[in-house]
Amino acid sequence: MKSWKANREMAIKANSPLRVLFLSAEVEPFAKVGGLGDYAGSLPYAISTLKTQNGAPVDIRVALPFHDQINKHISSPEKIASINVEKKDGFAKGSVYQFIHKNIIYYLIKRSGNASGYKNVYNASQTADAQKYIFYSLACLELIKQIDWMPDILHANDWHTAIAVYQLAHKKRADHFYESGRSLFTIHNLPFLGEGSQSTLREFNLKPLKTTLLPDWAKFLPSPMGLDKADEIVAVSPTYAEELKQEEFSNGLSNFFKANTEKTTGILNGIDTELWNPENDNLIDRNYSIKDIGIRRANKLIMLRQFGMEDQIDQPLIIMISRLTHQKGIDLLLQGFPYLENEEWSAIILGSGQPELEQGLLMLQAQFSNRFKVVLGYDNHLAHRLYASGDILLMPSQYEPCGLSQMIAMRYGCIPVARSVGGLKDSIKTFPESMQTGYLFDKATREDFVKCLQKAITDFKASEKWLRIQKNAMAQDFTWSNSAKKYLDLYTSMLSVCQ
Repeated sequence: MKSWKANREMAIKANSPLRVLFLSAEVEPFAKVGGLGDYAGSLPYAISTLKTQNGAPVDIRVALPFHDQINKHISSPEKIASINVEKKDGFAKGSVYQFIHKNIIYYLIKRSGNASGYKNVYNASQTADAQKYIFYSLACLELIKQIDWMPDILHANDWHTAIAVYQLAHKKRADHFYESGRSLFTIHNLPFLGEGSQSTLREFNLKPLKTTLLPDWAKFLPSPMGLDKADEIVAVSPTYAEELKQEEFSNGLSNFFKANTEKTTGILNGIDTELWNPENDNLIDRNYSIKDIGIRRANKLIMLRQFGMEDQIDQPLIIMISRLTHQKGIDLLLQGFPYLENEEWSAIILGSGQPELEQGLLMLQAQFSNRFKVVLGYDNHLAHRLYASGDILLMPSQYEPCGLSQMIAMRYGCIPVARSVGGLKDSIKTFPESMQTGYLFDKATREDFVKCLQKAITDFKASEKWLRIQKNAMAQDFTWSNSAKKYLDLYTSMLSVCQ
């Protein structure tokens, strides 16, 4: 009998499709909450347009839970299977539906008897989320056997899909159908490990890890369970992959990542450059390009007039579009802006989040009533207009695995001031000066933040230098094609390694 490796290599040489099952809790445009939805909505399609080095096409399929909001986008998807997932006592039942979008097959998975858990992508109840996502992860493995479609690569994302990776490792030892499968786990936001899932894990008769590389508290949580069993781990930026070895960024798992350096890599995310394009964005007031960047000033004037600040047209307009959480560095805004009282600037903050941070920003608005404006909530139309009118984007994050706002802002000629962490460090160039696209500061302190922002405000006054920075930023290539090629190379390399 030929080895698994020999069989796989023969299949690739015969130009058989490379099979990938892509798992994500959210997928734009069907169900999106944050950056994970953007990633899962763009990357599979970008990969599907490529071919392997041997000329083989890629058959990538996407599986996600059948959240209620998906019904707004897909009418009457076809039911293709009923699924029974074994539990400690009996079976959990569910259904699988299918539809095709951009020539990609999508599977929608729903557990019976858990209707409330599907009203939102993420629930306030940890139990409702655990019941939904652990069933979904296990159901994906049952589905591929039922339809006789074993993927070469199981690509999971964050804790919601981690148990599929964990269970695949166990099924490979017990069932020949699964033995050729390899698994990849992408980390988007490590702190969300799946806490609160323990009772559901027991319900499905899953066992804690026995590894000595993880602390005891982590051995029975979905993310660590998936990370331990994954053949490859991807962080969503090269710097974040390195940061995971450090106590500050690892959530207590630094020893694990240090020991698993060889199977951990970093691939920077991209953005949808068709959606985010100042040349044809129909949500902004005036379209423009790198060739006629001066038109931006009209957008800025319209925005300032809307907020009663039109007399500040010659001052830098500072914007922030963000969840208002401690992770996003809102504390630094609250601490830093009072020290910028003597600088010339105006600011508009768009976002919502922790009540105490919202209140703190409203207090700043009261202090600087003529030039600091806060819009609580999220307004997609306003977000587009802010990118097209703002001069400086703030991203003073405590940590930022990848970040998308800085890439979008640069595409629109809005220059980021950010902390030098994760994807911010990887996507923003500060040197050489001739290639500069933004500003970075190292420490999450008021002093470093204020000094960096003051430097940007000063440079704004040097019109020729600022124009060069803007053009450098707008010329950056943040398309998904770069990331897709790196993922495909990683998939291919995984198949050349015999288990």
